[in-house]
Amino acid sequence: MFLFGFHFSSRGGKGLVPAVSLMLFLAGCLPVAVVGSGASIGYVATEDRSMKDNLDDAVLCATISKAWTDFNSQLNDDLNCHAYQARVLLTGRVPSQSWSEEAFNRANQVPGIKEVYNEITVGPGGSFTNNVHDGYITQHLNAELLTASDVHSNNYIITTAGGVVFIIGTARDQAELDRVINYGRNMNGVKRVVSYIRILGAAGGDAGSANAGAPAPQSSPGPGDTSPNAPTPRGEIVVTPLK
Repeated sequence: MFLFGFHFSSRGGKGLVPAVSLMLFLAGCLPVAVVGSGASIGYVATEDRSMKDNLDDAVLCATISKAWTDFNSQLNDDLNCHAYQARVLLTGRVPSQSWSEEAFNRANQVPGIKEVYNEITVGPGGSFTNNVHDGYITQHLNAELLTASDVHSNNYIITTAGGVVFIIGTARDQAELDRVINYGRNMNGVKRVVSYIRILGAAGGDAGSANAGAPAPQSSPGPGDTSPNAPTPRGEIVVTPLK
């Protein structure tokens, strides 16, 4: 059942708008949707994240966005923050390595963050056409996963930069993780698929409860589950174009 879906990315210095708007929603329990720069808000009842987890992730990215702006507004304009269960993916393109390091260090200093995945590229910005195509890939991959009966699509956040698909989230088992990666690698125009996906088994592990305020069900970890204290493995697949 759809209640209110949320995935957050911060860009363009407006990251605080979605976070504050979600707080107002939680306080008033109103069915609203607010879109800021690069952001979409909501909550999906079938997510492994609770509503509080969603809000916490929004606040983390909003805080990172402000830290970037405090350094240089262009840094914030050039980068995106995507958070899932306090694990943060940084994407975008900056003009120098020192800016990339600054962005990572400022994100890594935000209290409450478990991990920061630095996928920032150094170099000139992409063209408008490439940016549009990246958005197309992201939208269509999200649509593919949404209609896939063998994938819990709400447990993944997807973004694309320069033809590279980045996926963060949680899988119920290795088979689901492999299916998600395969959906990505088969999208037209995809050059690589980079994943930061934790396997948390059917019960969700440290993913939290799908119902806000309820304790997460626990189960014995399976042989392929990611330990709660272990770093998230980085996966990368280079896509070979069909000839």
